Amino acid sequence: MTTTASFHTPGIRARVAQTQTARPAGRSLIGYLLVPRPKDLVKAVVLPLSFVLAAISRGGVTTSALLRALVVWLVLELLVYQARYQWNDVRGFEADQAHPESASRGRLPGPVEKARSRKLTSLIVAAAKLMVTAAVTLVAPELSVLLLVMTVAVFAVAFVYERVRSAATGRTSEVPVPLHPALVALWVWVGAGYAVRALTGVALAVDVSPAVAVLTGLTAWALGVVFVSCRWVLEAMCFARLENGRLVWEVQPGQAREHTLGLVRWLPEDAAGAAETGPCGWRALQSRTSLVAPWHLALVVAGAAAGATGPVLVGGPSIRVCVLAAVIGGLAALVVASQPGARLVAGGLGAGVLITALAAVGQQRPVAAAATWAAALALYGCFTHQCADEVGKPLRRLFHQSSR
Repeated sequence: MTTTASFHTPGIRARVAQTQTARPAGRSLIGYLLVPRPKDLVKAVVLPLSFVLAAISRGGVTTSALLRALVVWLVLELLVYQARYQWNDVRGFEADQAHPESASRGRLPGPVEKARSRKLTSLIVAAAKLMVTAAVTLVAPELSVLLLVMTVAVFAVAFVYERVRSAATGRTSEVPVPLHPALVALWVWVGAGYAVRALTGVALAVDVSPAVAVLTGLTAWALGVVFVSCRWVLEAMCFARLENGRLVWEVQPGQAREHTLGLVRWLPEDAAGAAETGPCGWRALQSRTSLVAPWHLALVVAGAAAGATGPVLVGGPSIRVCVLAAVIGGLAALVVASQPGARLVAGGLGAGVLITALAAVGQQRPVAAAATWAAALALYGCFTHQCADEVGKPLRRLFHQSSR
């Protein structure tokens, strides 16, 4: 027997199903252990992008620096972060098995009855990946300090994330999830890992001063919040169906998806655009969404920080120049967020204003100094251009269009 409970909010109705249904089989255990999160490999762009921006700002990079960056990049993404993801999947194993798209999400495969053996096997393989990381430090001792700091930082961030997520989820099936401090803290903390990636990339290209560390970290952290909040709200679409132009949300107890379903309050109330494609094919974030949505608040912070980061990376700015760049960068990011139909034009104008202002106050190489801001806003455009079906598959739309 199935019972349902309905919740009503402006523009949103939620229906909570109290039964679980059988799920199709997902990935093989061996495939998972080799690459636990293939969809998350898109995040691997952060380190090389940060490295390139830092190298451009200083006028170039050596071949040896490129080789060091390649080694650290592979270790970070294929060993350290994959081990971190395995830890996350062990902790969330039961909730992942109850997810409506458990087969396609690629998490630690079930069934639930084999939870003990699956978890133990995954943790052993994760530990082996960290042992390989340690071996790399012996082969390349010049990278040992960076690899150690990077690995400790990744797991320190992960430890806090797991604690905050435990406090923020598994409490309610109401949609949208009521706001509470732990949930907001989770939305903020998710950006920390991106700061680790970005700082690692910058450290491989330039000497990191305190100003570079703070501004680069803040830019990447805020941009990480933009990315994850956009991704999570789109991932919530698998719990939705369309009814009379509005979304109806169906959630099972124990799925612990408050961190995604809490974000749906900022989706457009009119979901008629999903009529043709279905919720998972709807590009909801291309429409106008609230400027107080987490992805927009974080974008303004990222824009301001990126505006100041560029001049500091290039070198020679005064505090006055950094403040000017931060103000222009933040305001220009706000304009881009408020113009969903003209984001490319607004972004181009914002970059032009920033470059002109930097040149007017005597900043060295103003175009290079504005590159960090331009990259941040370009990434925002990519994040908001997706639908749920394209999350973790950046080339899917391109291939889909070329096959028409």
